[in-house]
Amino acid sequence: MMRIVFAGLLLAASQVQAAPASQPSLPPALLLSVERDGEPLRQLPLCLAADGSFHAARRQDGAELDAQGRLQAPRGHAYPLVNLQLSWRDDAGAQRLDSQLALEDGRQLLGGLQQLVYPYGKAPGVEPQRSSLTFYLERQAACPPPGPDKAKE
Repeated sequence: MMRIVFAGLLLAASQVQAAPASQPSLPPALLLSVERDGEPLRQLPLCLAADGSFHAARRQDGAELDAQGRLQAPRGHAYPLVNLQLSWRDDAGAQRLDSQLALEDGRQLLGGLQQLVYPYGKAPGVEPQRSSLTFYLERQAACPPPGPDKAKE
């Protein structure tokens, strides 16, 4: 009797190990949010292609944000993995941020950039101030409908 129970347990354990690991599901879109010194600055929707790649750019108020990357669902991982490269260009200069993270539910911190800004222009006697840009990423249930060309805003 013990041999039958033990053999049954071994069989069940081998079937569990042989079962393929499930893949995490990919959302249809992501939302990239930018904050300057803790205040919301702008958002950029990132619609995913069939292979998980994305690319979007937006120019607004003298600044340009460009984001591209790929979202993958590796077998055996609980969450999809995102590789993202973004560039930010404004009066303070151009900077780049590369990030890789497991995309969990909710808003996630991608990273930040430090800048020197001139709040009143580069007039004589104006001292630059430190400023920080912080980037967040979150899942979206759908890609926004196509609209006017946002890259020219």
